[in-house]
Amino acid sequence: MNFNYELSTDFAAKMDQEDPLRQYKEQFHHPLQANGEPHIYLCGNSLGLQPKSTADHLQQELADWKKLGVEGHFHAKNPWLPYHEFLTEAMAKVVGGKPEEVVVMNTLSVNLHLMMI
Repeated sequence: MNFNYELSTDFAAKMDQEDPLRQYKEQFHHPLQANGEPHIYLCGNSLGLQPKSTADHLQQELADWKKLGVEGHFHAKNPWLPYHEFLTEAMAKVVGGKPEEVVVMNTLSVNLHLMMI
């Protein structure tokens, strides 16, 4: 692909309008600067921008926990026990592995300790 970039605000705005992923921008909360304008958010060492759906997802889990207690492992809207199975296909794509080679578990710190043991 041969592409000629231009160093201009107009060119950047044009690229934003043609971006096939642009509709996803509105699905996230954008922190505002002191002047009320949204930040240009390029921080790769964080959780990133919060999806607007986060609160609804958390409320669902809290409601299931409240209603079901430990039985949420089996009977929640999104049962907790097999969560790793829900994530396997997507995570295999992220890490470039086969689904049977990948499991999502623990935290980075726990997994590093387990690996060192």
